[in-house]
Amino acid sequence: MKRRLQTVLIGSASLLALGAHAQGVYGEVGYSQFNLKQDSRGFDAKVKPTAARAIVGVELAPHLAIEGHAATGLKDDSVRIGPASATGEVDNMLGAFVKPKVMLGDTVELYGRAGVASTKVSTSAFGVGDSNRTTSFAYGGGASFSLTPQLSLNADYMNYLDRRGTKVDGVTFGVGFKF
Repeated sequence: MKRRLQTVLIGSASLLALGAHAQGVYGEVGYSQFNLKQDSRGFDAKVKPTAARAIVGVELAPHLAIEGHAATGLKDDSVRIGPASATGEVDNMLGAFVKPKVMLGDTVELYGRAGVASTKVSTSAFGVGDSNRTTSFAYGGGASFSLTPQLSLNADYMNYLDRRGTKVDGVTFGVGFKF
C-alpha cells in the first residue's frame, strides 16, 4: 500500500513539475472512497475500497478544461456473508475527461466531468477470485474552493464504471495546484 501511494505521489509531482511551464495547467491529488458493487451469478456484494487519485488538466477556455486521471488502490474492503466473506479492490484506474465549469464568485468553482475510464477491479467471494479491466463511460461533478490563486481544496463524486454487473463510484477529497 505504501509503495503504491509513493508511486502515485512521485508520478503526480513529476507531471505537475513538467506542466508548470505551460499556461493553464493544473493538477490535483486526492483520497478516494469508492463503492464497489459486484453482481454476478446471483451473488451481490458491496464493499468500500480506497484509492489515491491524481489529475493533470489543461484549461482550454475559461469554462472548459480537459483532464487525465490516474488512481491506484490503497486498501481493499471485505464484507461478511454468513460464514464466508467477499473482498473487493479497485486496483487502478486511468481516465480522460472533458470538464465544463463555472465560477461562483472569486473562490468557488462548480464543475462536471464526462469521459471514459478504464478500471481494473479485483474481487473474491466464497474462495473464488476474479480480476478484470473494463472501459466505460464515466461522469461526475464537484466543487473547488480556492485558498490562494494557486491552491485549492476539492471534493467530487464520480461514477467510473457501471457495466457487466460491476459498479464503481465514490467521492474524492483532494488538493489542487495551478501553474
